[in-house]
Amino acid sequence: MHPHKLRQLAASLLAGAVIATASIPVHAAVIAPQERHGAPERLPLADPDATSRTASLFAYLNSQQGQGILFGHQQDTEFGVTFSDAQADGTLSDVQAATGDYPAVFGWDFGHQGYGSAPGDPTPQENIEHTVKLVQAADKLGAIQTFSAHMDNFVTGGPFDDTDGDVVPRIMPGGDHNKQFTDYLDRVAGIAKAAVDEQGRAIPMVFRPFHENAGSWFWWGASHASASEYIELFRYTVEYLRDQKDVHNFLYAYSPGGGFSGKPETFMKTYPGDDFVDVLGYDNYDSSGGSQQWLDGLVADLGMLSTLATEHRKVAALTEYGVSGALKANGENPSINWYTKVFNAIKADPQARRMAWALTWTNYGTGQFFVPYPATGELAEHEMLQDFRAFAEDEFSVFSSQLSPRDVFERKTKAAAHPASLRLVTPANGTRITHTETTVRAKLTGTNPKPATVDFTLSGHPPIKLNFDAASGYHVGTLEVPQEELVNQRTAFDLRATLPGQRKLEETGQLVLGQKPASAPGVVDDFEGYADDSELRSSYSAVGTNSISLAEDPVGAGERSLRFDYDFGLQSYTGITRRIEGDWSSFDRLSLWLQPDGSGQKLVLQLVAGGVAYEAYPSMEGTEGQQLSIPFADFRPAPWDTQNADRRISQEDLADLSQLNIFINQVPEAPSTSGSFYVDELRAR
Repeated sequence: MHPHKLRQLAASLLAGAVIATASIPVHAAVIAPQERHGAPERLPLADPDATSRTASLFAYLNSQQGQGILFGHQQDTEFGVTFSDAQADGTLSDVQAATGDYPAVFGWDFGHQGYGSAPGDPTPQENIEHTVKLVQAADKLGAIQTFSAHMDNFVTGGPFDDTDGDVVPRIMPGGDHNKQFTDYLDRVAGIAKAAVDEQGRAIPMVFRPFHENAGSWFWWGASHASASEYIELFRYTVEYLRDQKDVHNFLYAYSPGGGFSGKPETFMKTYPGDDFVDVLGYDNYDSSGGSQQWLDGLVADLGMLSTLATEHRKVAALTEYGVSGALKANGENPSINWYTKVFNAIKADPQARRMAWALTWTNYGTGQFFVPYPATGELAEHEMLQDFRAFAEDEFSVFSSQLSPRDVFERKTKAAAHPASLRLVTPANGTRITHTETTVRAKLTGTNPKPATVDFTLSGHPPIKLNFDAASGYHVGTLEVPQEELVNQRTAFDLRATLPGQRKLEETGQLVLGQKPASAPGVVDDFEGYADDSELRSSYSAVGTNSISLAEDPVGAGERSLRFDYDFGLQSYTGITRRIEGDWSSFDRLSLWLQPDGSGQKLVLQLVAGGVAYEAYPSMEGTEGQQLSIPFADFRPAPWDTQNADRRISQEDLADLSQLNIFINQVPEAPSTSGSFYVDELRAR
C-alpha cells in the first residue's frame, strides 16, 4: 500500500468494535467443481503440512488462472460508505450495495500490533474477536481471504511508516527486539487458529507480509533492509508461524510492489525462494487517469508475473490496484470508465489475463474510497458506479456468488514434502560483520536436523562447528574475527552440512568485514566505500525501474562515481531514494559532480527536509562532466505539493532531514527514451 493510503489506514488499524455475525446466505455456484478421482495431487506449497483445504485453495487459484479474474476488496464488510462502523455486521458491503454481489476475495489486516484492525477503541481481545467474526462471516459466503500486516515499528514503537531504528536486523534471532516481533507473530497465529468454520476446520487464508518492500515507505522497505536481510526476514516469518506455532492454514504471498517495466530480475531481487512463497503478488496504483503508458506498464508487469508464476509453479495475483489516492468526488475523476478500461487492457493480453485475483483498497467513507457507491441517504450515486457495474457484469470478472466452496476448498490435494536444504540465517549473505565475535546461525530444512554435522568456514579462518539448538531449530556457533581484519573487505564463506549416509549440502556466499567508512559531515555519498554494486543498490531504493552501478570512469573525484541507467519505454519517470540524517543548518547549498547524457530529460534533485519535498532541476543538456553548486534558496517545493507551494527551505528544515532523492522525468519531445548519466561527490556545503 502506497503512502497515499497510510494516514487513513493508520487511524483505522488502532480501532475496533465487536460485531455480531449475522446469518449470511451461501450463493449458488456457477463455476463447476473439479472432479476428484484417484490419488491426491501433490502441490509445491510453502507449508508441506498445509491443511487439505489450504492446499485445495492453492489448486483452485492455480487452475483459475486464465479462466476469469476474481475481484477483491480490502475490508469490504469492515468499513464502508453505505453503512457506518456501528452498523458493520459482516453482511453490509459497499460492493454488494453497488452490484448485488460480494467480492470473491476479502482482504483483511492484522493491524499495528497483531490484534486486527477493528474500528472504534476496542480492547485487544475485542479486536481479535471482531477480526475472527469477520473472517468467519466471509467464509460463510464462500469467499477467499487474504491478510496483510501493517506492523508497528518494533524498535521505536512508531507506526509502520516510521523507518527509524534499523528494524530488520534487530528483530531477527539474536536481535534486541526479536521478542517484540515474535509476540506479534504469536497474535497472528492466535487469529489464524481461532478462525474456524462451523465444522471446526481452520479457514484457509493468504498471508501477505512485508508488502511493497521495493519502495521505502515502510520500515521493511528497500532503503532500510538489504535484499538478503529482507529475504531472511520473510523466511523467518514463514518458519516461525509454520514450524514453531503450527499454523497450517496459510498460503504465503510475496508482493514487492509495482513499476518493474516487465523486468523479472527486478521483481525477483528480494524473492524469498520457492519453499517460502505460494503467490506472486503485484501492487500498482494509477495516478495518470488510465493513460496508455501506465496501462502498457501494468500489462507488461502482469505478463512478466504470469510467466514467473508458471516457471516457479506459483499463483499470480494483482494483490493491490486502484486509482492513486482513491476515487474523487463527482466531477473530479479524470476517467469515469477507469475500471473497464483497466480490465479490458488486462483481458486483452494472454499472460496478464492469468491473474487469479485483483484486489482494490478499502472504502473508509466518503473521505477515501476505492469502490464507487450507489445513492445513499443524501449522497448521490457516484459517477463511476455504472462503469464499475459494467466491470462486475463482464464474463471474465468473478464475484462471490460465482464461487463453489466445494471446488475452492475440497479438491483432492496435499502439499508435497520439501527437499533438504541448507542456508545461512545470521549474518545474512552479503551483510557486514562489525564485531570481533558474531553468532552464526544456519537452518537445515527438509530433513531431521539433529544428526547432521554443520560447519561454517570464513575464508582464511578454520572451520567452526555449528551445534543444533532444539529451542530455536538452528545450528549455532560463534565466529571470531580479529579487529585488524574488520577493514571494509569482502570475504567468502562456505556453509556445509553432512547428513546421515554422507549426503552433503552446501551454501556459499560473501560477507563484508568491518564498517562502511564514515562520511564527513554533509556528505551524502562519494561512492568510495562500497564493497560492490550489490551494497550500493541496497543503500538506495529504486522508484520505478532503473539500474545503478559503481563506475570507475568518468568520476568527479576519487576512484568511483554512480552510473544511473534509465529507460522510459513503460514509465514516465524513475529514480532512487536515499535516507539521510544529520543537521545541515550550517550549510547553504548542495553540490555535486554531474555528467549528463545530453538527452534533454528533466533531472530532479529532491531534498526532503522538515517533512517537505524541495526540488532543483540541473540541466541534462551536453555530455561534459561538471561541478554544480545549487543554493538551498533556489530549491522549491515539488509541483504536486500545492499546500506548500510558497514555502522555502528554512534552517529548521535543514536540521530535520529525511531523504535525498534523484529522479529523471521523461520530456515528451526529448530525442531518446533511454540513457545514462553519472553523479559523484554529492554533499552539502
